[in-house]
Amino acid sequence: MRRAERLFQIVQVIGASQWTTAQALAERLQVSERTIYRDVDHLSASGVPLYSQAGKGYALLEGYQLPPLMFSVEEWQALLTGLSMAQGWAGQRQAEALRAVQEKLAMAVPSHLRALASPVSAPALPERRMLGALLDPLQRAIRERSKVRVHYRDVQEQFSKRVIWPLGLYFWGHCWTLVGWCELRKAFRHFRVDRIVILQTLSDRYPHLPGHTLADYEAAMDARCTDPQSTDPQTAVEEKTPS
Repeated sequence: MRRAERLFQIVQVIGASQWTTAQALAERLQVSERTIYRDVDHLSASGVPLYSQAGKGYALLEGYQLPPLMFSVEEWQALLTGLSMAQGWAGQRQAEALRAVQEKLAMAVPSHLRALASPVSAPALPERRMLGALLDPLQRAIRERSKVRVHYRDVQEQFSKRVIWPLGLYFWGHCWTLVGWCELRKAFRHFRVDRIVILQTLSDRYPHLPGHTLADYEAAMDARCTDPQSTDPQTAVEEKTPS
């Protein structure tokens, strides 16, 4: 859990009870009591009206509420536009999560702000829905560091089978590409997701090895941009530009 989220929950938990001990907070948030002490000190220094009493714990000044999220009209419109576009190009599970985020944000902002924003829609076209069926398992494989086997059709209509260590997904405005370490080529490669014919998530997990990470790939790409004459095979990609 990120610290910002934990601080928010501490205020919520204390505000919901008359008194809350550091031990109870630590058990609920699965952190040490020392962490709770530091977080409460930080909240107090930030102006949250918390007070403590020996033997009872912490309490929140009666009537205090977290302020609603405050955005300008332009910021709220930009946020809605981004969420709508992301839903149209995301996998099904991520699109559902994005809709939930949008609903939570709508509940948190003032009603007048909700009324001012103009509606924005980015419908998921059939080809995007098919793409979404690949994005969900790829994102899960990246998160869990699971190897994947792909049957891939390249730009020359040539088919190949690869075992890949999926490292990251990049969105180019008109397509997604998967970046990974290819066991066949023993080098980084990227693949257009819409050219993956068959995707199989394997039970094998790939290790975190120096020289095989997403940060290593990005560093190699930066080096290629700095030195276009570089021919280091470790930095080669499947297709130089998505098309």
